[in-house]
Amino acid sequence: MKRALLIVGKVIRWIVIAVCVLLCIFIIYSLIQRAMGNNMPTVFGYAGTTVVTGSMDDDSGDDDIEIGDFIIIHAQDSYEVGDVVTFYDSGDGVYVTHRVVDIDGTTYYIRGDTTGERDENNRPVGEPVTDEVPLSAIVGKVVSVISGGGNAIDFMRSTPGLLIIVAAGVIIWFAEDIISSLLNRQKEDEEKED
Repeated sequence: MKRALLIVGKVIRWIVIAVCVLLCIFIIYSLIQRAMGNNMPTVFGYAGTTVVTGSMDDDSGDDDIEIGDFIIIHAQDSYEVGDVVTFYDSGDGVYVTHRVVDIDGTTYYIRGDTTGERDENNRPVGEPVTDEVPLSAIVGKVVSVISGGGNAIDFMRSTPGLLIIVAAGVIIWFAEDIISSLLNRQKEDEEKED
């Protein structure tokens, strides 16, 4: 039992180290990409972002993407009608996630599932606006939606969130040290008694 606890402690320590190293590499990579003008850096064709508007929430419940969700995007060579994609709107200088409604060569016609306008019962009203987007402006197709995950990730990126993560890592690190020391001391005491 004691040996198993020591092994579990060492495994946890190495997992904490690996996670910290990977986070540092990703943060440095993201900073370099942002310095080069790429505000949505990709790793192996994947990117992620938090949804900040309700343009993809038509209240149908089927595949709604709501404010505070975290979406994972994957770059594709081409896209099909019905795909939900994220593109860079150079006019407004923001990334937008909408659905492909038509294609003409390398031009994609994209619009949100709702206009964002709501009636007194909070239901969408009016026709959504269709954007004309070149293939080169599309970052990728939404391949996964983590409901509410954007709020959690945004918190982890904040100063209090980072402090909590660092504190948790330090606590795990020292807890493993304390448990190892106690188990070693107990083992030495048992050996002295024999």
